[in-house]
Amino acid sequence: PGVKFTAPTAGEVVEVNRGAKRVLQSVVVKTSGSDAVAFDKIAADQIASATREQLQSILVESGMWTAFRTRPFSKSPALDSVPSSIFVTAMDTNPLAADPAVIIAERQDDFVNGLKALTQLSGGKTYVCKAAGSSVATGDAAVDAEEFGGPHPAGLPGTHIHFLDAAGMNKTVWHVNYQDVMAIGALLTTGELDNRRVISLAGPAATNPRLVRTVLGADLTELTANECVEGDVRVVSGSVLNGTTAQGVHGFLGRFHTQVSLLKEGREKKLFGWIMPGSNQHSVTRAYLGHLSGSKKFDMTTTTNGSERSMVPIGNY
Repeated sequence: PGVKFTAPTAGEVVEVNRGAKRVLQSVVVKTSGSDAVAFDKIAADQIASATREQLQSILVESGMWTAFRTRPFSKSPALDSVPSSIFVTAMDTNPLAADPAVIIAERQDDFVNGLKALTQLSGGKTYVCKAAGSSVATGDAAVDAEEFGGPHPAGLPGTHIHFLDAAGMNKTVWHVNYQDVMAIGALLTTGELDNRRVISLAGPAATNPRLVRTVLGADLTELTANECVEGDVRVVSGSVLNGTTAQGVHGFLGRFHTQVSLLKEGREKKLFGWIMPGSNQHSVTRAYLGHLSGSKKFDMTTTTNGSERSMVPIGNY
């Protein structure tokens, strides 16, 4: 109760999309004009001394309170809750994700100002989790910088929380993405909602993979126009590991997504594919010869290589 969900831009509501049982799926806003709402602002040198109530009021009114997620349950925190600690995810080990250090370096002041605000909201420590050897700097903010190395899921907040301050039924922690931290820093010092995003546009079906400047909730149909190879391509908001298919009423950049993945639809069938040695097939279970290729990279598609099959344990009855 009391948490506000605000539009990321000024404009006109042109669609309110609902699904089964009237579940709200998306609200489409056509950007127009510059009638943005102004919020209270705080000088950069006073953020660290601002009260929790003052910071919370600005974050709630602007809608930025929803940038925080709780562990357990991954929900927006209640307004009267105080976390054991706050985790800032400043690394990303998802496939084809952008390097946060590159993006943070462009807005270092906003990042540090956002960190200072988080220290006032936390009931304990504020952790900035970054990749081993990363150049992410925290300035004079009173935070603990921790480094994690290795492949995915080394960059997930759940991994960081597990090792540094494990959550439980009687202990709640919050986590927030590094781009939302920069948005909080900009909001506090300018009094204006910052909806900027720098995302990775990549994947086997991308003709020109790169970093793209866009806005929160961007229309991915427009963003990916002329960016895909010929044929059927699936646009995924987020990582291929945990993103969502962006089409129809869901064809927009997700609230917590910092990348867009482009994959070819794997609808083609291979004659006797199940009996072939599969030297060009990716295999985790060593079912194909492809597992001998070591570091060879494969162009993944959306195919699941067949549908689900029932397993009959013959001889066990």
